[in-house]
Amino acid sequence: MKTYNRPLTAIGLLSCLALAAAAPAHSQVIERIDAAGLQAIAIGLGHQVTNTTMTDDGQPILTANSGRMNYLLAGTVCESGQCQGLLSEIIFNDTPVSLEVINQINQNYAAIKVVYLEGDSVVFSRYDVLNGGTTMGALSTSVSTLLDVAGAIVQSNE
Repeated sequence: MKTYNRPLTAIGLLSCLALAAAAPAHSQVIERIDAAGLQAIAIGLGHQVTNTTMTDDGQPILTANSGRMNYLLAGTVCESGQCQGLLSEIIFNDTPVSLEVINQINQNYAAIKVVYLEGDSVVFSRYDVLNGGTTMGALSTSVSTLLDVAGAIVQSNE
């Protein structure tokens, strides 16, 4: 018959609970995102939030500056400010890029969508679905990836 040292087992259990409670919020699974979550992503990346708004339909929208570029985060498929998706978007104005380059980007970077607008504007976007759950860390990485890839592509085409 095995015997357990109850005080050590209790200390071990309490230590595990304390570590779980101290786990960063970015590792907790979420199924919805709201305005506070959008702000947490931008601030967690070390970026400055420049504007926040809530549409009449309950969609939170945030604009931020990474120090190199401005971008937008918006909750999508929302009900009462709780959203099932996250749209990340950057618009570069006066950025002449050929349709051939845009098509190549769309093929090579399947997780990033690039659209050409009139007047030499290019929109880079990424969409994350929260159905079934994701983490704030994963969403932050998604936004960071969009900013890095878009910035590198635009810079290489200048």
